[in-house]
Amino acid sequence: MFISHSTSADERTGRLLDALAEGLDEKKHEVLLDKRIKLPGRPWELKLARFLGECDAALVLVNKAALGSPWVRRETNILHWRKTLYPGMVLVTVLVDGVGAGELRKSDLRYLATDDVERMGPDTAVEVARLAGLFPRLRQAGEDGVGLWLENIGIVLREIKDQSVFARMARELDIPAEEHTALIPGFAPLLLASQMLDTHEVDHLLKAILVARMGGLERERVEDLARMILPVWVDRDDARRIVSDTDGTVRRVVVLTVDTPLIGHHYLARAFCVDTRSYYIAEADGRPPGDDDPEDHLLDQCERAVKYAIGLDADDELDGAEEPRGFGRLFLLLDATRCELAVVHRVLERLHGQVSWLSVLVIPGRDVDVRESWPGNPDEVLVLDPRFEAGHETLVTAVDRRVQDCVRPSGRRAW
Repeated sequence: MFISHSTSADERTGRLLDALAEGLDEKKHEVLLDKRIKLPGRPWELKLARFLGECDAALVLVNKAALGSPWVRRETNILHWRKTLYPGMVLVTVLVDGVGAGELRKSDLRYLATDDVERMGPDTAVEVARLAGLFPRLRQAGEDGVGLWLENIGIVLREIKDQSVFARMARELDIPAEEHTALIPGFAPLLLASQMLDTHEVDHLLKAILVARMGGLERERVEDLARMILPVWVDRDDARRIVSDTDGTVRRVVVLTVDTPLIGHHYLARAFCVDTRSYYIAEADGRPPGDDDPEDHLLDQCERAVKYAIGLDADDELDGAEEPRGFGRLFLLLDATRCELAVVHRVLERLHGQVSWLSVLVIPGRDVDVRESWPGNPDEVLVLDPRFEAGHETLVTAVDRRVQDCVRPSGRRAW
């Protein structure tokens, strides 16, 4: 069990933290707590990073200090994401120090309000026993996307031999200078990986990748690093909703109101922690040539894409095809920027009549009011309206091309 907290300047909450840890000890849980490993000469930050990716359950102690703590935000971001991807994981948030639910919802930790939130009562002994009882005999959560993501980024970064490169990458990501001291030889890769999972500006991510390249990372590894960290610019809460909406519902159709399919790729990668065991993509678009019927053409494109992704031949029947086991969720990434939503709706109805398990991410363009113009039941779809301007899409595309030119120089000249 991992406990996230910010109690260094709050003695009262610190005493509560100790009591909770002891109560969980008595329940035979292995308590993972930073203050228990802060011993001279021991890499406690590295252990902390590993705990975040490996714990089977977590308790978050939210006092006034925690609301503004970047460490607590980073820890809970990883923990909550793991909870989203692995609903069986137990994550309990405890409000103390006069913090209310409304204050939590308005803070940087607002995503915790969607999980199990408890408030401390006046009797500490009774409350400690009650909270410890919320954690039954835990099953091991097993390897999940977040833990694997951390480890894979760390594996790539370990190829960098010059330790000064890590501090330069941290500066490009605007990681506070006081945290750079933890980037010590042998431990920097995993620590920097855990810091990379925060949302960062896409141009800062590009600069960090270029620093790694100039610092000696081989081209193939640069490509791996870019694939794993570029999607981190996507808002983490929007990404989580693709996996399951705030009410826990998994919706088969998600509409992302952007112009560029590349943005859809990044949203899916962010949602599933770049874990290709958890999802895969088939792509289609609706640009009928000549006088072809738009609906039939779009349906044909979608069917062909899905058939290819699940191993069928073009002449095979799609109707009733079974979902491949162990492949993760199949998303049909549908570029609908030149389609009417009425056509898209009818095609998806026909397609889901054949393969009901299919998930779809629709890219309709930025200027479409989906909530007003979607012809079906609005509860059928999850609409994501990103809070960035069209110019940001162009920037993301430019960053993607810049990385590709870095790893696979084409010799092309400017127009």
